[in-house]
Amino acid sequence: MSIATPPLQSGVLSRVGLPNPLPLLRRAEACFERTGEYDPDARLPQQARRITAACMGVWRVRDLTDDAVLLVSELVTNAFQHGAGTTVQVRLYLTERYVCIEVRSGYVDGVEVKGAADVDESGRGLHLVSRIADDWSVTSDHAGLWCTLPIVSVGDPR
Repeated sequence: MSIATPPLQSGVLSRVGLPNPLPLLRRAEACFERTGEYDPDARLPQQARRITAACMGVWRVRDLTDDAVLLVSELVTNAFQHGAGTTVQVRLYLTERYVCIEVRSGYVDGVEVKGAADVDESGRGLHLVSRIADDWSVTSDHAGLWCTLPIVSVGDPR
């Protein structure tokens, strides 16, 4: 696992469906290497949740922590189960109006919200994302999924 601040790429806000210009206040990225073994990989969503919770605290949007952590958990779990790449990248962006979450894992195709029966052990992830996030979709290059959470009020992000 590595944690780094990614270089700001032009068009990052438009890639997650947000109109420009929205000032990008903060960004964070974590990159998880896939091992191809379910048991070792099962710990990685937990690490992504801890990183997300820490970012929400540092960015002073603690009221979004529970929702952001749940969204990251669902998207990272989905990426490990269905993604095609050798790594899973979690990118978090803070703008004046949104917390943006992007999880990339290689080519994503045929993403749809499915209904799960009460006895099903999986199949609820994207349903939760669609219910909690303000907006969500596949990235424009089909390499991941993104979602946003609106900020009602934000403290000084520094």
